[in-house]
This record gives sequence, structure tokens and C-alpha cells, in this order.
Amino acid sequence: MVDESLKSIRNKIDKIDQEIFSLIQKRASHAVDIGKIKTKVSPKDSFYKPDRETKILRNIIKSNKKGLLPDSKIRAIYKELISGCLSLEEVLKVAYLGPEGTHSEAAAHNQFGSQVLRIPSASIDDVFYQVMNDDVNVGVVPVENSSEGVINTTLNCLADSENINIIGEIYLNIEHQLAAGNSFEMVDAFAIASHPQALGQCSKWIERNIGNIKRLEMPSSAVAAKYAKENKNILCIVSSMAVKNYKLKLIKKNIQDYSENKTRFLVIGKNNIEKTGKDKSSFLIQTPNKPGSLISVLKPFEKRKINLSKIETRPSRGNINSHDFFIDCEGHIKDQKLKLAIKEVVDTGAIVRNFGSYPEYI
Repeated sequence: MVDESLKSIRNKIDKIDQEIFSLIQKRASHAVDIGKIKTKVSPKDSFYKPDRETKILRNIIKSNKKGLLPDSKIRAIYKELISGCLSLEEVLKVAYLGPEGTHSEAAAHNQFGSQVLRIPSASIDDVFYQVMNDDVNVGVVPVENSSEGVINTTLNCLADSENINIIGEIYLNIEHQLAAGNSFEMVDAFAIASHPQALGQCSKWIERNIGNIKRLEMPSSAVAAKYAKENKNILCIVSSMAVKNYKLKLIKKNIQDYSENKTRFLVIGKNNIEKTGKDKSSFLIQTPNKPGSLISVLKPFEKRKINLSKIETRPSRGNINSHDFFIDCEGHIKDQKLKLAIKEVVDTGAIVRNFGSYPEYI
């Protein structure tokens, strides 16, 4: 009876799989047809449209009210489906802060699926350079971590780069794994290696469980993985992807100090993104270094009830008599109330640079 019941259910699954397969092929066919039309209209433009993709995902997730699969799983499935269909139109090139196995690569995979060409870059500056010179379609760079704060290099690159827009954002749960290249007792460890951010995000765990151990700062956690693989009795803090890629010995999972440890990444490109109904905008606002500057920047947003999700303040690198405010806010630059707010900021004498409007992360 049990065997018959299993066989019956499996037959139903097989039938559904064939139906899904047929529908996937139909979807792919329509995607190719759209690609042909786009090629005729704008032959030089990328087929990747974050605004369109976001609307697709939001509509699907909105329908998932009583589904057995959670939104995160549905999102991952559809990301792969969209990635596969897009690959029939073009090979999307995505630069990220490398080498392979970093959290930046995991963020790129999270956003674009597996059917893209992921290109590791030596530095955040290099990611910007590749996008600016059209070596890649888009770039993925870290911008802030919930426990360690902002990545200043990314803000500097945004401020210094022309014709580069923020076209998307990614939030990635950061889970740090303690690993090594060879087997040994933890008390025999010579040093622990990782990126400074990772070492900072696990500092309390290290002090509590290992104590006073030499810390080796590396350009990335993936470089630390390689170093541990090539040197004996070296611990490293790396991603799960790096443990797999470099065939490391996993010692302890999830050693980050805070369970809600997240890093926000920016997707950068050259295209402008249309409104999706739930968007964010980023600006660099430069004001004279005098009392009341911040209030004059904030007031136009407060007056129109525009929520600011981030404000980063620091002296301007280019003008010692000015202050730079990096601001993220809700809304699209084409929204009338945001337009009016920015105009009012400009009227105070501030210099405003729009880094782009883009869909809020799903």
C-alpha cells in the first residue's frame, strides 16, 4: 500500500515536472522574441532591466500568500529562471570584489543567478573602472555592514566616478565560518587571517574562544582562505563558498558576533532605472561648513514626509570648507515630491549629485 501511494504521488510530480518544463521553454521563447525587438530598437543597450525584473519578482511573491515555499525560496527559483532566459539574449558580465569565494561573489550570485559571467576584481576601484570602461555590464560592491558601518572606499568611488549610477541594491546575511587548510588543535593555531571587516565582526567570538591570537589582515576573506590553504596552523574566517572552493576544513560555523549581521551591496551600471512603485534614491549633497548645514539639507525631506534610510556625514575631500552628506531616501527621482525636495536643497546653495534611483531590494 505504501509503495503504491508513493508511486502515485511520484507520477503526479513527474507530470507536473513535464508541464513546468514546457512552460519554461515557452517563457524562454518569448524572452528571445523580446531580445530580437530590443536589438532592432536599441542595439547597444543591455537586455538586463532591473526595473522589469523587480516587477516580475514582486508580482510572483505577492501571489505567494499561502504557498508552502517561503518567499526567499520562490525568489531564488525565479532568479535562476530569469537568469537562464536572459542568457539566451546576452551573456551578462558582472564584476565583483574578488577573488572567488568572497561574500561579494555570493551577493552577485544572489542577485543575478548562476547564468552570468562573474568576473572577480582586485579592488572596489577596479570594479568601478571596469563598469566605466564598458568591460562589464554591471558591478557589485559592498557599501555598509550592520555591525562595522560604511565602506569608505565605495563612497569615494561613487563621488569620484562620472556616468556611474546605482541601479540596484542587495542585502546579504553575513555568516562567517572558521576554517583551516590542515587539521590541528585550535590551541596550536599560529594566527587567524581574514579581511579587517570580518575580523571586526567576529572579534568578540575570537576573544572568548581563542584569546590573544595574532590577527592577519587580508585584502579579502578569499585571500585568507588561500593563505590558510598554503600555510600550516593558520585559522581563517571565510564564507561557506570559500570553504567549498578552497577545500578547507570547517572548524566552526557561524562565528559572527551578531546573528543579524548583514552587508548591503550596491549594483552599479550606466543605465537609468524607471519607477517600480517602491524605489530608493541616493544623493551626494555638498554644503558649506557652517552651523545649520545639516538642518537645511534635512528640512525639505521632512516637510514632504520623505523617509531617509541613511545619512553619512564627513568633511569634503575636495573642499575643506564644505561637508559631504551621503543620503539614501525612499522614492524615485521622478516622483514630484522628491523633485521638489531636491530643488529646495539646491536653492539653499548646496551642490547635489544624484547617484541614481533604483528598486528597493526584495
